[in-house]
Amino acid sequence: MTGTTKQLAERQSFWRTLFEAKTLAGQLVSLARDHTDGVTYDDLPHYGRVRVVVKPASSLGDNFMSDTFIVTAQISGWEAIAGDGDTLSTFVKVLPSNFLLRQAAYESRVHQREIKMYDPFFVLLREMYADQPIPLNVPHCYYTHVEEVVNGETDASAICILLQDLKAENYRMADKTRGADYRHCHMALTSLAHYHALTLNALRQWKDPSTCQLSNCPPNAKFLLEEKTTYDFGLVQHIQNSSKRMLEFIQEANRPDLVEWFTELLQRLHDVILIDTFESSGPLACVLHGDYWINNMLFKYEDEGEVNSSAPAIPVALKMIDFQISRIGHPISDILYFMYSSVAPETREKHMLVLLRYYFDTLTTDLRLLGVSLDDYNWQDFLDDYKKRSQMWMLMGIVVLSAALNKTAVNDLQELDAEEKLKGPKPSGTDAEPVKGETGFSLELEETMKNMMATRKLSDNPILTDRLVKLISEVKDLNCSVPSYQQC
Repeated sequence: MTGTTKQLAERQSFWRTLFEAKTLAGQLVSLARDHTDGVTYDDLPHYGRVRVVVKPASSLGDNFMSDTFIVTAQISGWEAIAGDGDTLSTFVKVLPSNFLLRQAAYESRVHQREIKMYDPFFVLLREMYADQPIPLNVPHCYYTHVEEVVNGETDASAICILLQDLKAENYRMADKTRGADYRHCHMALTSLAHYHALTLNALRQWKDPSTCQLSNCPPNAKFLLEEKTTYDFGLVQHIQNSSKRMLEFIQEANRPDLVEWFTELLQRLHDVILIDTFESSGPLACVLHGDYWINNMLFKYEDEGEVNSSAPAIPVALKMIDFQISRIGHPISDILYFMYSSVAPETREKHMLVLLRYYFDTLTTDLRLLGVSLDDYNWQDFLDDYKKRSQMWMLMGIVVLSAALNKTAVNDLQELDAEEKLKGPKPSGTDAEPVKGETGFSLELEETMKNMMATRKLSDNPILTDRLVKLISEVKDLNCSVPSYQQC
């Protein structure tokens, strides 16, 4: 066992012991609120006295499907863990305390999905590519736990994911309001291309050449084939639920040139929205991140002092996080989700084709290292897929932007949560599975979310309005004129 592997194993052992012995996951909210100086445990086997401090790691609006915390443990009376000294820290994700988001996260099983991505899927990838120079830029996982809601017994508060504390290593979120500049895009697409290459090659190894099916998929990756995500069965309905607000927004923005095009687009949603499958994704089928927007990647910067200055910060490293909707699909789905939800319009206007070409070249270079040929797929094919999928991911970009940058969206969630708490605890019912609606959520939750979206304007500020209008105009121009890459 190497020193790094031993160090990781010892960290995993410590955090597992602490969280299981003290059932810590369900106490994080109260510990962060009521015990800001920390609590001390002196009865943990092998570790002596441990002082634990819990602090919130993000707020509503930055993270919707989890409450997050930084947990620091100061260990005394025991030998340092593989050179770590007497203090360890971890980034912890648990179900949201907000009632609506908690229900949505649990029903969609996003935490269960992410847990399977970190362990066993990423463990499997690291084993497969131990001798390859292509990096998998994701944090290490220390501990995970899953439980089901059982009336009168458990409320799923013990569900948790403990990850490497990237903040302690000077990784930070970028500015979601301003949008990513060229350097941030370059870094984000580099890590994404590496990840796609590794997973594309894995899927090809698991493909049965006689049937073209993933018949050789190992047991610890079969969840990617057998378990659907909310995108798989609810995407069309979710966009339809938002379509009225989208059209009203364009009308209020006084853009009649966009209204006619967008109205026609909404009439053919079932043709525009392409649900990715292994078969429909063609030669580039890979495992998608699934939710690749700017808050789901953390950057390390060349000069930490520049992060808070007026000068542009230069990113030098990136880690991808939040693999809660990962699934098999076409790489363009991740790329356009990022470019349309997270990138400044001016950056796309100046550099879109350059960045797409950079991604494609990085991907194909990685694939050559892995011995994968793309003789049946070229740059022009990639550009055709970009245009083909652009309208769908514009619609999702609108949804993501309006949730992330619209302060009213966060206020609505807080108000609904306050109303629910005033009602008091619900009476215990049966353990029967709730009836699901068209989006995959329970009918009650689906109706609440639909009503909330129907009564809220798409934008409540000029920055968001500008980004949305420019996104819609850009995709209209791409689909209604001869693109520059076809003009010669």
